[in-house]
Amino acid sequence: MNTAKKVRLGKILGASSQRAVIVPIDHGLTVGPLTGIESTARIARWIGHPGVDAVVAHKGILSRLADQGALDRKGVILHLNGMSSLSDSVDDKEWLTSIETALLLGADAVSLQVNFNGRNDRANWKMLGQVVDGAARYGLPVLTMIYDKVGEEPQRLHRIKQLMRTAVELGTDALKIGMSERPELLREALEDVQGDALVFVAGGELTGDEPLLEHVSNALRAGARGVCIGRNIFVKKSPALLLERLSKLVHGEPARGEREVALASIRR
Repeated sequence: MNTAKKVRLGKILGASSQRAVIVPIDHGLTVGPLTGIESTARIARWIGHPGVDAVVAHKGILSRLADQGALDRKGVILHLNGMSSLSDSVDDKEWLTSIETALLLGADAVSLQVNFNGRNDRANWKMLGQVVDGAARYGLPVLTMIYDKVGEEPQRLHRIKQLMRTAVELGTDALKIGMSERPELLREALEDVQGDALVFVAGGELTGDEPLLEHVSNALRAGARGVCIGRNIFVKKSPALLLERLSKLVHGEPARGEREVALASIRR
């Protein structure tokens, strides 16, 4: 990994844990204004929490949040592709934003989502290969979000292992995958790939805080380098409480900035 990538990843990963709590808020392009991300003003109410290490968003939301100072001291990951759920082919994500735009916006990394439905493999891999080539020219890390919609376990385990390996072969630096409710399957899925790419787990279907935290704990023990969770955070009435617990679980210490605040209060 070159120096530029190391520097940029250092803005996303915790210095001591080398893990991260990444919060994607790119859902608006796909499904519209969900609760918690109805507007940049609403996002700004909670996104500044020190438990958020990095944010994934499309260019329009990133620029507006940056204008409000809501992304200060956050890692910034620009999402490059997408497709509205109003389309009859929502799984066929189109490349919508250039690598150069990521640089102009000061992004620390770029991301793309590839949904595999058995008919779009060729387009997905071509897009990922081109994104990696373009990002490599500027030392930008690439996060690839893989969602496989074909088959059931154990076939899906074999497929996700092959899909992750293909993404690594094409040069991705990090992966986001779904979180299996069976810890042993997640351990097997990550066994071979965790040494070649940073792996973050998604939040999955909406659930309560306790089941979510248990799944995250299992994922960390399996070798995941953190989480990339959106809806299970921002739809909550109090995202701050969950973010605080997630950050402590992922990093094994208070969220960034909380320790300094605590020390300052002791000195007073």
